[in-house]
Amino acid sequence: MTTTKVAIEIPAIEDLEPTFPAVTPRELEYTNKRTLSKRAVMWLGQTCNLRCYFCYFLNRIADAKHPEHDFMTLDKAKKICHSLRYYYNCTSIDIQGGEPTIFPGILELISYCREIGLYPTLITNGLHLSKPGVMEQFKEAGVRDFLVSLHGIGAIHDEVVCRKGAYEKIIKAIERMVECDVPFRFNCTMSKPVVPILPKIAEKAIHYGASGVNYIAFNPFEDQETGIRTHDNVAMYNEIKPYLTHAIDMLEEHNIETNVRYMPICIAEPRHRKNFYNFQQLSYDHHEWDYQSWLWTGMQTQRMKDGDVSPNFRLGRGARRIYKNNSQELRDWYNNSIKGKLFFAFQRCVGAVEQLLRGNRFIWRREAILRAHIDLNYQFHEGCQQCAARNICDGFHGDYANFFGTDEAVPIKDHPPTDDLMHYIKNQKKVVEPEDREWALK
Repeated sequence: MTTTKVAIEIPAIEDLEPTFPAVTPRELEYTNKRTLSKRAVMWLGQTCNLRCYFCYFLNRIADAKHPEHDFMTLDKAKKICHSLRYYYNCTSIDIQGGEPTIFPGILELISYCREIGLYPTLITNGLHLSKPGVMEQFKEAGVRDFLVSLHGIGAIHDEVVCRKGAYEKIIKAIERMVECDVPFRFNCTMSKPVVPILPKIAEKAIHYGASGVNYIAFNPFEDQETGIRTHDNVAMYNEIKPYLTHAIDMLEEHNIETNVRYMPICIAEPRHRKNFYNFQQLSYDHHEWDYQSWLWTGMQTQRMKDGDVSPNFRLGRGARRIYKNNSQELRDWYNNSIKGKLFFAFQRCVGAVEQLLRGNRFIWRREAILRAHIDLNYQFHEGCQQCAARNICDGFHGDYANFFGTDEAVPIKDHPPTDDLMHYIKNQKKVVEPEDREWALK
């Protein structure tokens, strides 16, 4: 099949930042090898200095009485990190809030993570980091890099994050990262107002020297399921495609790793299928999360201020039962009874045996399919049955299918059907952090 680059006009938008010289690209190491990620994630609490309308946790951020709203204690955060490093064997971590840069003990937590070999990334909106002297503190504490939430340019970014002047501050924060030689990547949620300027986001990544850009479909998770999404802020995939195609081509021309999250693979141009990550591909991105530890930190007690952490468990058939029944009663049963401790010990053994017999790749893949089709009700179009990527693609998010249907599906027929979830992504060059070489290059 012959493909051509899509030529589109990038809208003229008044940039608010001062002139800043283009940055010379970093010398980075890349690989085509695909190994399961050893990156963890944690949520410190849903306290934030913005109210982005696409936020997964908007209701929790707005409700001061929600059990996940307040930041947890530093001691609890360290306890979670200890389990992630020494039980789940993770070697890096994405630290989130709300907004993690305003967590009172964040600098000490970063230093602790560094000490135990859990290299820390902060996912941030950049407001706090724009202040004089703050970036130096984070660098000295040992932050590995920042994943910066850049969701527009100028007034569009301010509209999306619901704060006038936010764009000026995030650009200032990015400039401070450049000045202090702290690596960073971009996250961009593709809500409808942002779609026409996706190439402008790419332009900023090129100009400032980002090592990667993630373009994320505006799909509902967590609090978004309560009706925040409308036809005014959700774009159809066919609307997104020409702008996204142009943006990916721009970034790859400058050797910037580009990833697209949670969209059907058939939406991509053939040359960009390698950049599309559904749930089955997600854990093979070194900057995404290990499913086993993610299931554990996703339990409410690991997201809230009150209460002790839940007992650790192995990802296996019994793990989801524990996750779904996450409750204070379950934790009390574990903490106060021999039967509870024996139950978790037995489940850990069962999970370990299943991982030994079936292999982690099988179990992680099963978990990915469950997340897509059981948790999020992803849907296939009837034409998907003839698609060569049918077994490695999630299809259409259930909520998106309710909005727009699934008629945008175009079955892939330019190669035989594949069951290899790495069929496309193995052709993408991924950044390898120096600390990850030992496991990422196996």
